[in-house]
Amino acid sequence: MAEKSSKAAVLRKVLQDSMWSVAGLVLMNAVAQFAIYPIWNRELGNERYGHILYLISAFNILAISMGVSCNYARMKASVAGKTENRPFLRILGITSAVLVPYCLAISLFADSALETGLMILLAVATMWRFYADVEYRLSLNYRQCFVYYLMISIGYGIGIGLFLWTKLWPLALLPGELLGLVRVYRTGTVLRRIEEPEPAIPAGQVMKMVMTLFATEVISNLISNGDRVLLNLMVNGTAVTIYYQASLMGKTMTLVTTPLNSVLIGHLARYKEGLSRKIMRFMTLGAIGTLVTATLVCTVGSHVLIRLLYPQNYELVRPYFLMANIAQVSFFVSAVAGTVLLRFCKVHYQLYINLVYAGLFAGLCIPGLLLWQLEGLCIGMMLAGLLKLGYVIFLGYRSLGKEEKGDGDDAEGRTGEKL
Repeated sequence: MAEKSSKAAVLRKVLQDSMWSVAGLVLMNAVAQFAIYPIWNRELGNERYGHILYLISAFNILAISMGVSCNYARMKASVAGKTENRPFLRILGITSAVLVPYCLAISLFADSALETGLMILLAVATMWRFYADVEYRLSLNYRQCFVYYLMISIGYGIGIGLFLWTKLWPLALLPGELLGLVRVYRTGTVLRRIEEPEPAIPAGQVMKMVMTLFATEVISNLISNGDRVLLNLMVNGTAVTIYYQASLMGKTMTLVTTPLNSVLIGHLARYKEGLSRKIMRFMTLGAIGTLVTATLVCTVGSHVLIRLLYPQNYELVRPYFLMANIAQVSFFVSAVAGTVLLRFCKVHYQLYINLVYAGLFAGLCIPGLLLWQLEGLCIGMMLAGLLKLGYVIFLGYRSLGKEEKGDGDDAEGRTGEKL
């Protein structure tokens, strides 16, 4: 009875933490998706708006990948004991320098040198912001995590006014990213260079872990942002706008992936038992149930949302709602399921998952785009997302089979002693 009560308490804590974290992120993205993005579209038109979506997607491939990788690596390393700031600050500092020539290379569609410079600042700030909330996740202080996202939302509100005044699109987002970083710097320590005790994990091993996760995240973000990049380069900016708006409801769900995954890994880091058949059954049924329910909700919601936010484009976007939302929801569900595997299985399983997904994307989406343009891309993204989810579940059961046989090769995932 006591054990059941304890498990119920843990479940309640996970749900409460998830609510705080997701509520903050939903608030932040509500301002971005339902205020900033429609204003961009209204003020700048479909073609220019599509180019902006391309630029954001292009720099997010590097910026978000590294920010999330450092965040997850620090949470994973915390299983073994204390972690320190220095290796993560060093990695993020080097990547900040790399982002400068990277952003210059993709800035073909920028209007001016000033816009390009602001875009570089936005890319760097975005990367650091995706890392910085590890401050509150390490301590499981998800109420402060909500305040963090609230401050970003306030900054976005300020940014709307700056954009309407200057017509420089990066200024709509930059104040929010900076305000979030200021909040973490003032209330925490993860962004500071301070005297620290000897960490449980050597810096070299931390670097290896970060780079493994980075390779995984780059592949994932190449694919999740690749639709906009390919459409912009192979069709036009208007096609980017149509696909983005068709997938908006489903993509909004994927935006909660990072905080939800961080809540999960934060609590799973304290879970000392191994992967069980019960966990896999729960994960499988939950994945299927979420996929069906969320697709239905997102598809119906898309008819309401797009008619409200983008009435001028509703008839152009409507035929793609179902396929685009299945693609986005399956991506979200497989990402959450993959986080469960990150705790129990080897880190490089994440790389396997995204390599398979990359192969599916290249084999299905690119030919589909070449043959049938936007419709072909939608079909390819939908099939790739569903097959990726199936592969994640397969790897879970495969790992379970090894564990039941006592395969020592999986000790890394079960004990956290080798990271």
